[in-house]
Amino acid sequence: MEIKIIMLLILICIIGISGCADQENDSVSEGNEDGIDSQVPIPDAGAIFSIFTINDSYNDWSIWPGQVSHAQGSGVHGDYITIYVSDDALSLAESGGQVMPYETMVVKEGFNSDRELIGVYLMYKAEGFDPDHNDWFWASYSPDGDVQAEGKVPGCINCHERRKNIDYIFSNV
Repeated sequence: MEIKIIMLLILICIIGISGCADQENDSVSEGNEDGIDSQVPIPDAGAIFSIFTINDSYNDWSIWPGQVSHAQGSGVHGDYITIYVSDDALSLAESGGQVMPYETMVVKEGFNSDRELIGVYLMYKAEGFDPDHNDWFWASYSPDGDVQAEGKVPGCINCHERRKNIDYIFSNV
């Protein structure tokens, strides 16, 4: 009986250790000015979705200056798009400012040819997240809010890289 208990405890320990090894890293290490590593939290796309849909509904934000609701899309995000900008960045967007402040959210809705919502796309500026790409965190969601992609999404970065001189934003011209 004692051997069975010991074997069971060993099995539980092995499962626990392997579970820890499979967890995603919740932060990235960045060196500070003293050369000491600090932990920069990685934004969570699910939590952010709650912020910009429930706590501060992006549908109440302004449409990006110079844009209209259901504008013709390029096909990447849909046949039609609507782009919203968080209130904290609106005045800079209106003036054509080239670098958005931290915590800026740009939310793009994508619609099919029948103008049905097919996706929601986010650019969120998170200090220290990705200095090589102006600290933008990218996420895409299904119409129901399920996270499709998040983080340093290669497709988003590769496309928006063409606009790195204006903070990776296509509409800010």
